[in-house]
Amino acid sequence: MTLAPSRWLHRIKPGSVNNSIRLYAFPFAGGGASAFHPWAAAMDPRIELWAVRFPGRETRLREKPIADFAEALARLRDELVPHLIPPYALLGHSLGAVFAYALTRELQAAGLPGPLALIVAGARPPLHPAPSPPLAALADAEFVTALRDRYNGIPPAVLANAELLALVLPTLRADIAVYESYQHRAGPAIHCPVAAFGGDRDPLVSAADLAGWRDLVASPLTTRMFPSDHFFLQANPSAAARAAQEFLLSVA
Repeated sequence: MTLAPSRWLHRIKPGSVNNSIRLYAFPFAGGGASAFHPWAAAMDPRIELWAVRFPGRETRLREKPIADFAEALARLRDELVPHLIPPYALLGHSLGAVFAYALTRELQAAGLPGPLALIVAGARPPLHPAPSPPLAALADAEFVTALRDRYNGIPPAVLANAELLALVLPTLRADIAVYESYQHRAGPAIHCPVAAFGGDRDPLVSAADLAGWRDLVASPLTTRMFPSDHFFLQANPSAAARAAQEFLLSVA
């Protein structure tokens, strides 16, 4: 079956064997599909790598970013479900991990074919929200300062360029609003195998936080720490890609 192209999906690397596992990767707040481009060189041919691209960035820069989690999840679900043909897996980084987890729950609740595995990276379990105060309503200057201090996620080149910062600020603010509007609701545990990845120098997500994902999954939880900060997936993309595919191939 041939599916119509989707603005929400970008194929980074095709699989080269029959019945390849499609891995759909969800980026961090403010990030786009390009965050996973460096993974292509290390990706096993048995895995086809796709990345999710939300409105307001990259090829969708002219589109208005979504600022509410429920709205973003509903649009994401409607767009992705036709493409989620088994075998497939979901991976999310930070905000992307919350989307990947929430989408898995919705698929499971609807009785639709779920992922063979879920990988959450750099994320606290949603039932244990971060204690930090919200940022989305801050004025621009305070928002940028707080975002830099909390996540260290704005590149220095962007901070130094007022025009570039003004260009990306609406998407960053919308993504933070999305994260802060998420409300966890009790429900059945995730049935598929789950791995939780983290950075050993991440000030936001500790090894204990990763272990907390056990409260949300029915199967044994796999955890792995990388020698880096919150953006460990980008610091060493080859190691991150290999770890992801090793886990996927071990449960396939």
